[in-house]
Amino acid sequence: MSIYNLHNVFKQASDIVSQCTEGHFAIIDENGYPKVATRTCIKATGINEAYFSSNVSGHLIQSILNNSKSSVCFEKDGNNITLVGTTQLVTEPVIKKGLWLDWFVNHYPEGFQDPDYGIIKFTTEYVSLWIDRKVYKFDIADLKQITSRCGLMCNSCKWKVPNNCKGCIASNGKPIYGTCRIATCAQEKELLHCGLCDEMPCELLKEFSCGDGEHCDIPKGARIEVLKMWAG
Repeated sequence: MSIYNLHNVFKQASDIVSQCTEGHFAIIDENGYPKVATRTCIKATGINEAYFSSNVSGHLIQSILNNSKSSVCFEKDGNNITLVGTTQLVTEPVIKKGLWLDWFVNHYPEGFQDPDYGIIKFTTEYVSLWIDRKVYKFDIADLKQITSRCGLMCNSCKWKVPNNCKGCIASNGKPIYGTCRIATCAQEKELLHCGLCDEMPCELLKEFSCGDGEHCDIPKGARIEVLKMWAG
């Protein structure tokens, strides 16, 4: 993986996805050829997973039932968020009811109980991004590695290797620049990371994540979003 601030890229990509109302699916059809289909995006959890609607009798769902491997692309203002992973048909009535949108009745007259009303859950495994004319590629597993107390993804820090920095967890709250206030706080509370704290996001964390300092997040709040993901 190239060296860049992965927590910032994660937030940028997640914000773009949250603004998109549809995604472009790439699936493998019954003849082994790729096919693209555009579907309404009902809900997305960052770039980790997303839910889409489609009719059960249609080619999209029939194709993913035969081959769950797929890809979905979100596009906004020239930025492309391409996610590669697996897709499955959601059958739980409670989830389908919760994701129902009023205008769906135009396609499914019997409401959320209509037998042709289908919900697709897409789960990301690999990410390829084009954001602000820059390319980023990484596995979703890279996002889930807990490497700090505050939500920074230390493995993508450009200062780590040159300065032999072990990060705040391995160094007991004392990375290369000295004692970290956030890490010290988490350690005193015996927490692996701030996402597990009842006070998250506290004012101290907001200062680091949402401030205007040189080392604060761009976009603001990036590490807070990472902590929410880590906390599950």
